[in-house]
Amino acid sequence: MIYNRPLPAGIVLEHLGEVTSTNDIVRERATQGALGPLWVRASSQTKGRGRRGRSWLSAPGNLFMTGLVTLEVPPSEAANLSFIAALAVGEAIGAVVPPSLIALKWPNDVLLDGEKCCGILLESWDSPRGLQVAVGIGINVLSQPENIDQMITCLADHALPDGNLCDAATLFEFVLRSFHHWLALWREQGFEAIRNAWLERAKGVGQPIVVRLPHDTLEGVFAGLAQDGALMLQMHDGHLRQISAGDVFFPA
Repeated sequence: MIYNRPLPAGIVLEHLGEVTSTNDIVRERATQGALGPLWVRASSQTKGRGRRGRSWLSAPGNLFMTGLVTLEVPPSEAANLSFIAALAVGEAIGAVVPPSLIALKWPNDVLLDGEKCCGILLESWDSPRGLQVAVGIGINVLSQPENIDQMITCLADHALPDGNLCDAATLFEFVLRSFHHWLALWREQGFEAIRNAWLERAKGVGQPIVVRLPHDTLEGVFAGLAQDGALMLQMHDGHLRQISAGDVFFPA
């Protein structure tokens, strides 16, 4: 059970009130000498952000958390942490909503009944102690933003009858325990173990998808993940194209 997953020795946990963003706080802690494992949770954010500079709306009651991990790997391998974070969130929310509703979407979204309920943002920088990564996670626990150009939901709308578990503090602990389980597996066995676990939970493998790139839109079949985590798109002419960054959509 996720409740029994161990936490690493020496982990530092902080719960703050209102902050600009938990990623900002973790970066500040790193400049002060922190190496991690360190996790910061905030009650609210005034400047939460998502991928590609998008804002992340931070309503009270939702979960805003960022971890600090120090690695001795190149940035390309550090990107594996986004898959680890998605696995952790998917497992954690499975304790409070029906697991059958949960799916993972490339590159790092967690879906609940087909709608996004979580955002993950990695930010990394070099330091004298190695490559440091802020693993930012935002989960819509009690509410979701409105007037967004994608389907978004919150956990409360799908909670199991034992709804007393569906709160930010409890989910924070669940995500921590799950994240460090998958992180340890990655360190021991490499990305292949994470890749296989992610694909088992992924939405749309073997099915048609649309991938929007900054200057192009591609259509094809989601053929899986490359060894580095890139999306494998089988084009209509049969050849495989690897995509490292983009937004995936599923045709109606």
